[in-house]
Amino acid sequence: MEFFNPVQFNISSGSRKKIIDESLGKSVLVFCSKTAFNRLTKDKLLSALFNQTNIIFDHSFGNNPSLEDIKSISRMYQTYSFDLIIGIGGGSTMDVAKVACISIPAYKIGISIEELLINTNINPGLKAIDCIQVPTTAGTGSELTHFATIWDYEKKQKKSLNHPSMFAKKAYIDPDFLSEIPIDIAIATALDALNQAFESIWNLNANLFTRSMARHAIVLGLECLPIINDINDDPSLRTKLCIASVSAGMAISQTRTSICHSISYPLTLKYGIDHGLACAFSMIAVYKFNLLSIASDINIIRNYIKEDPLIVIESIFKKHDLYARLAKSLPSKAKFSSEIEEFITTGRFENNIRKCSREDLVEILNTSYDCVMN
Repeated sequence: MEFFNPVQFNISSGSRKKIIDESLGKSVLVFCSKTAFNRLTKDKLLSALFNQTNIIFDHSFGNNPSLEDIKSISRMYQTYSFDLIIGIGGGSTMDVAKVACISIPAYKIGISIEELLINTNINPGLKAIDCIQVPTTAGTGSELTHFATIWDYEKKQKKSLNHPSMFAKKAYIDPDFLSEIPIDIAIATALDALNQAFESIWNLNANLFTRSMARHAIVLGLECLPIINDINDDPSLRTKLCIASVSAGMAISQTRTSICHSISYPLTLKYGIDHGLACAFSMIAVYKFNLLSIASDINIIRNYIKEDPLIVIESIFKKHDLYARLAKSLPSKAKFSSEIEEFITTGRFENNIRKCSREDLVEILNTSYDCVMN
């Protein structure tokens, strides 16, 4: 059994303040969205960040960072000498921070992002910039992984970059960020964490340790999602969601994702469905497909929550109108069927614990679609 994750993380109220000390005496590049930047300027614990001349704030990237975003950022800062990069935000922001840590120094020596996507070991001597991640949502787990998603909108493709140097040095996970989070984002990110945890269990790369962390994340997720509407007023709920996210992130950093995530990327790219919701699209169908292969884990989870996990998942879908949310973005059945081949890509499918044929995948996709529309 093997496990490796070098990220030193701190989960506590007010921990975000520590990034001020981390920035002292260093040349720092901070990635955050424009919305997050405006919110952070009003944060009493972080106000000192905006008085430091050694810090550059960048929000020149989209919600789902594109290949062009990364190329532009890498070119823009290739002449700078940064000691530290900080990502403050959701999964997309943290992905940009991770990629920039390796793409900016790569551009300095003439290596493009396209070359890195083909082979991240193209130059073993490439020294990444140190990175600290500060998630403002609970669910993506990006702060604990060494891979990132980049979207090539011109070719309609999702691309992945991963390298051990993309692990953050530290992560400060502050539940207080969730006190004002919009409920739709809270639900979507919690669904992402829940799905990551399940995908870590029904995974060929799972081991005793990752399965234990994943089960813990699932138990917390199934406890929190039914009452997630209380997130703004319940500090203990916010902390549980952060712990669930971290547990799922630690597990997925070892196993990688599987069928649901693989299906989710075309849903996001083609139909604009939010990532967490896109992951949920096929979760019930894949759960049922893998049930016999993960029976021992499901029994352990059932003993903790005193209920059938599938019944809880189905009640979560109903309570939060997930099918209705998905239905708003999905095309007609005829159009979906005509595009179904675009969902059957190699890579993550092969991680599934049970061998999944092309026919099985088509059945999962059609079943999921029908559940949404009916």
